Amino acid sequence: MTNSTAHFEPDSRSTPPAHQFAITRQSPLIADLIALTYPANASAKDSLRAQELAYELGALSNTILDVTQQGCVELWRVSAGLAAVLRLLEADEEADMDTVGIHCLLAPLKAQLDEVVSRVQAMI
Repeated sequence: MTNSTAHFEPDSRSTPPAHQFAITRQSPLIADLIALTYPANASAKDSLRAQELAYELGALSNTILDVTQQGCVELWRVSAGLAAVLRLLEADEEADMDTVGIHCLLAPLKAQLDEVVSRVQAMI
């Protein structure tokens, strides 16, 4: 590195759309940060430790991504179950006030669940 002063120029990776979460972008950004913070003449020990940390952070990022994706799958199953219950309530031709009340309670909860899961999936 000939210049001792680092110059930061943002690229397209540093400005994601507002609706995206950085889980999938975390590892490359951390690697870029490590590259900027370690001078070219860093010791082999420091460079190795930086690589180990980057690997650990990447593994952690993958774990977070996997757990989040699995959570979304499970929540979509809950949503499908709620949809089935709502269809059964709607199919009841002799619906009494209790049935209507249960439907009125579950329908907004299902809609809220679906919206939240959609937002989480959009982040990953």
